[in-house]
Parts: sequence; C-alpha cells; structure tokens
Amino acid sequence: MTGPRIPESQPPTEYFAALERTTPIVNSDNGVPTTTSMRVANGTQNEHASVLRLIRDNLADFEEFGGVGFEIAPFDTAGGVQKREVAILNEEHATLLLTYMRNNDVVRDFKKRLVREFSALRRATATPPARPLPQTYAAALRELATEVEARELAEARARELAVPASAWNELAEAAGDYSVADAAKVLSRDPKISTGERRLFTYMDSIDWLFRRDGRWRAYQAQVDNGRLVEKVGKPYVRDGQMVNGEPTVRITPKGLAALHQKLGGTGQLELMAVVS
Repeated sequence: MTGPRIPESQPPTEYFAALERTTPIVNSDNGVPTTTSMRVANGTQNEHASVLRLIRDNLADFEEFGGVGFEIAPFDTAGGVQKREVAILNEEHATLLLTYMRNNDVVRDFKKRLVREFSALRRATATPPARPLPQTYAAALRELATEVEARELAEARARELAVPASAWNELAEAAGDYSVADAAKVLSRDPKISTGERRLFTYMDSIDWLFRRDGRWRAYQAQVDNGRLVEKVGKPYVRDGQMVNGEPTVRITPKGLAALHQKLGGTGQLELMAVVS
C-alpha cells in the first residue's frame, strides 16, 4: 500500500508553523475525541488531497473502526473562498491513517503529538472509577459526613462565583444570543477563564466553529445547525440607490456559550444559566 508522497523539500510556511504551535489537533465532538484529515495533512506536511484520497481508497478498512464522517468546509485562498471536503476521524481512524503513510521525522513527530493529545483528552473526559462501598456502619457515617461537608463547601463556593441571572438578561437580546464581545465578558466572569473578543474569535477558529471570508468572520454551517452559533443579518443600508442588507454578524447562543465554557475549562457555574439540549 502506498501512502501520499511527502515532498522532500517543503519547509512549512511561517503561517503553518504558527498555526501548528497554537492550534489543537484533537477536539471533542459531542464527547468523542476527533481530528480531521486537514489537520493530519498539515501536521505531516502532506497535500490534503493525497490524504483524503488515501482515506477514500481504503474506506472499508477505516470503517471497521466506525463510520468516517465527511464535511464540506469553506476556506480562503488568494483567488477567493473555495470549498473542500474534510474527513472527521476518531482516534482509531487517525492511528490507522498514519500507519499507511511513509515514516520520516515529520510523520513520527506528528504521531507522538497525536497520541499525546488523544490521551490527554481521554483523561480529561474519563469517568472516575466507582469508590468501594464502606464495609462498616461507622465507615459509612464518616463517608456521609465527608460528602455533606464537601457539598456544602462546593455550594458556598458556587454562590461566590455564580454569575447572577440578571447579568445574562442584560447581555442577551430578545433572541437570547450574544455578541462575541459580550460572550467573552460573561465567560471571563469565571475565575478559571481569561479571554477577550479577539482571543475568543481566534479560539473558535481553532476548534472549527468559525472561518474568515473576505476579511469577516463567518460561522460553519455545522455549528449553526447544532444550535451553537447564529448569523444575524446586519442593518439594511442604501447602496447605489438600492436597499441592501448589512454584512451578517456571528453571535453565540446560550447552548454555544455553555459549550465554550466547558471547552475553556470553566468551573461549571455558567452552565446553570444556559440550557443545553
């Protein structure tokens, strides 16, 4: 089996190098750690078309480990916005894909990074093992007292950190969504999170919620469909004697805000204010 050809003299661009340093290659998709064919192509310095073809040519092998999802994602080029197909890969898919590639220093380094990120995300989302049951009545009482004390401390801390519902009401519009600037303010009320409008835009770009078109942020359709983001048409204005709609603006729904709060390592307080279906 022949994998995609890796160019022998293809140094990464400055943009690629910066992106690789700051962008996670594994994300959680509804609790399942996943990566994409584009991230594998970038990380191994392969042409994305070659990586996608390798998956397509061996799709039966990959689907022994679960269905491979394919999405159409827009991206900016010098000639304007183009569209490309991207494969969504679970851990087994990604591992199998890398075994089909020729080994070199770049591929080996990417394999190690991929293993580390999948492992870290699994640990972060793993369910802790059940504690053994107490064997005596006295032990059960001690355990109950410890749990009650811990719960009371947690509730007291929650009252200190909880964002008042009025803060959400003040920031939310009638439709119940938030500008990115306002969402950053709400998220930053959590002591575990420090972000701002620009950093939040950049973060949502890194987790494939947003992309740029003609210099403006746009929402991926998948995030609109799952209720995390909406796009609001801008205020109409007159141009060349015609009334036209303003540029659409990306806004974050309560569901999206709760998801961002979790992804950014929040303490759990904001989830009390946004219902996640």
